[in-house]
Amino acid sequence: MPYRLRFTNRQFLVVAIAVALVLLLASCYYFNPYLPSDGSAVRPNLYDTSSRNCSGVSKWVVTTSGAINAARSCPRDSQLNRGLLATLTSLDIKNIGYLYAIANGARVVLDLEDGIVPIRVGHTYLPVQADKREYPCPNLEEKEGGVIWNPYPHFGGQDIWPRGFPQSRSEQVDTAMGNTYCYPIIQQYLSQSHPDLDLLNRRFHGFNNVTASAVVIPRGVFAPYNSHSTIHHYEALWSLLLPSSAHKRVADIWRSYIAQSLFYLIPDACLMFTPPAVTGHITESPSKWSERPLYTKSSQVVNLLKYHLMSFETFEEALLGIYELMYHSQILGKDDVTLVKHWISDLKLVGYEFPKLPNKATLWTKNVHLCVMFNWGSTEYRTRQLLSYYMRFFDAITLFLEGEHVNHTYIPSHIQVFHVQTGNGFFQQRCIEKCINQIAPNTVSHLYIADDMFINITKMSQLSLSNIWYIPVSVHTFGDNSTFHDWTWWDYTHGGQTQYNRFVALINGLPQEWKQVLIDKVGFPNRIHGNAAADIVHIPNAYVVQVSMVLSYINSITEMFCEIAVPLAVVIAQPIGREEMGDNYVWDRRTDTDVIQNILGTGFYLHPLKTSTKFGADMWCKSMNNQLRLLI
Repeated sequence: MPYRLRFTNRQFLVVAIAVALVLLLASCYYFNPYLPSDGSAVRPNLYDTSSRNCSGVSKWVVTTSGAINAARSCPRDSQLNRGLLATLTSLDIKNIGYLYAIANGARVVLDLEDGIVPIRVGHTYLPVQADKREYPCPNLEEKEGGVIWNPYPHFGGQDIWPRGFPQSRSEQVDTAMGNTYCYPIIQQYLSQSHPDLDLLNRRFHGFNNVTASAVVIPRGVFAPYNSHSTIHHYEALWSLLLPSSAHKRVADIWRSYIAQSLFYLIPDACLMFTPPAVTGHITESPSKWSERPLYTKSSQVVNLLKYHLMSFETFEEALLGIYELMYHSQILGKDDVTLVKHWISDLKLVGYEFPKLPNKATLWTKNVHLCVMFNWGSTEYRTRQLLSYYMRFFDAITLFLEGEHVNHTYIPSHIQVFHVQTGNGFFQQRCIEKCINQIAPNTVSHLYIADDMFINITKMSQLSLSNIWYIPVSVHTFGDNSTFHDWTWWDYTHGGQTQYNRFVALINGLPQEWKQVLIDKVGFPNRIHGNAAADIVHIPNAYVVQVSMVLSYINSITEMFCEIAVPLAVVIAQPIGREEMGDNYVWDRRTDTDVIQNILGTGFYLHPLKTSTKFGADMWCKSMNNQLRLLI
């Protein structure tokens, strides 16, 4: 074991005062008495690694990039320090420093570069936000902000953007502010005098709105942050790794995008930008060549990582998958894939616990074939958003896209895609028939939903996979005294007297055995039950043949509105024993927050919840977080 100097507090003070009093005071200036007591500060060029009490902070570890001893002090089985000591780069040393800090019990890591000096903010330095609560956030519509947002204008930095911000998006976007509930697992402290800008962007004269509130970035939105002055909480320590194949002016930006691409797997996780809390600047003068990948590939990286679609069982597999994706897209080198494998192994070795994911093998969704119908088309962003959620629960997924020329090249090859014509959803029975007849290995049933249908995974575990699940609607009379005004859909676009006449003709022409089911179980011909809506239905394998036969018959006879065709098929296939999911349709209350939240928390489903709107997207993501929290 290499020899390391260790001092008691008294000895340390004596030696420090005798040798370098100024250095001690400068070091103490960096510490925040309000920071957690089990944190670690990583700085580039100090040449010691020791535990100090400074400014009232106990157990605050200073891990330095010059600390080769830190590498030697890591566990003997650590992969990161094997064979590196002779050829260490600054990135290698920082990675080892991170590992050393975590191995020594750090639950918070403060990343500071040389030349960066904290400034007093109120009664403290480097204010830490460690609470789950409401924080200000930009109200980003997809058409306005897409998946990338520039935080600098919020703090008065007009016409500037952070290093690593895609040049194609550097135009100013006025964004209204709202609030969101989250936990800032990473905090970026802005620099007042020298913010982190790229070489194409040197017109800055200081932030003019230093009193602006801290702001968090909504889930699914990206904003580049750097390694100059950043706090990583325990839930984000996995993201500290700096890719070694990129220049250090690029590596920390790629790291920031990689981290944000996995936030959606951590309930309530978000990124925070604080008002200016540091000053100074790094001493290194970057060249345009060192930053060139930021100018040419930032947009590619963001597009690659936004709601990436990969199959994985654990968080570690997801992290490795991102690095492999970046390597195959020629963003990172092959050595980075090896590096992240060692990083994951070493983090486990030192006792770090990665975020937990739901165990798909224990969920009812494991053996259910999911079909999703996009009856009004969908953008790539929305489709990725939905799939990133469903792929965590369902192995077998089929998508139905309205129209013949909808791009779906970004959808993983194991997901089946069909282009359909359903009259914008009015004839969804065509999709349902195709859905339940797909060969999906190891599946016991089929769940068909519309894209604007939110399903409650935890609540649905109460239902039996052996029965049809349906949405009950009112009983409809049928006979001489019936009118087509009994049901809303009769008067709709595909309803009216013509549709009712088609319905009567269809019923009268049914095969006798199907009629007998209606006579025995429903009360036909005087009554007909509309026992299922078409936006969601669950069909077990045992009823596939019968449901398929009825739907095929209807489709061959006439264009029957799906809200009529599907209930008829369900009633004939399983006259009794079907499981009701309740009426959670909220068309007339779809912007009522209280109603929506109540149903999302207690119902089997909610319809509609349209992620194409800001309100719908926020509620959808919040409910998705709740699902993860309950299932982990």
